[in-house]
Amino acid sequence: MLTYDHLLHVLLPPLIPSPTLVPLVAGILARTSISSIASPLELIRTNLQSTPLTPDNPQTLRSVLTSIRMLVRDHGTRSLWRGLGPTLWRDVPFSGIYWAGYEGWKNIFAKHDLSGPWIAFVSGAISGTTAALATSPFDVLKTRRQALLMSPSPQGRSTLTLLHRIVRTEGLPVLFAGILPRIAKIAPACGIMIACFEVCSPRLLRSSCTLIVL
Repeated sequence: MLTYDHLLHVLLPPLIPSPTLVPLVAGILARTSISSIASPLELIRTNLQSTPLTPDNPQTLRSVLTSIRMLVRDHGTRSLWRGLGPTLWRDVPFSGIYWAGYEGWKNIFAKHDLSGPWIAFVSGAISGTTAALATSPFDVLKTRRQALLMSPSPQGRSTLTLLHRIVRTEGLPVLFAGILPRIAKIAPACGIMIACFEVCSPRLLRSSCTLIVL
């Protein structure tokens, strides 16, 4: 959020003449940088959620970290970023669509003299739903890619090869598997997140300015 806000209001406006494109580019750049940094943590989260619980695999953080150490030992440190490609395919367009949509909806409501936390919530929820629908295939690919990586015998299939195999063996609808739970999570989460940010950021800014004056 801080990266996006800084790009939106400080860095990008002098570089991009079209105000409509600024939120899109700011969202893409912010998500690309943060997703790249957090990719190993995403790998751990995916492993915890996708690995069945068995006596041999208690699915504790210790067992996952042991798997990570073995992965690094056998395949090198760069393997912790395997699956970053599908993650960026999902997160970068999601962020671009979300922020461009959010700013667009907020401007539409503003033309009707509507503003405030509820408008931020509704704009965020609508934009989050749109972005989730558009990027669902990439979410499935990202999860499959990382689950394959953490399997006992990781396979080095490329993302495009994996996409072709999934469509050929399971059909196109599988690329939208889990879309309803994903929207049910993302829509309110996006709405709550941006509403809280819109309410808190001006107050935090005033507080920081007061501290600087003092």
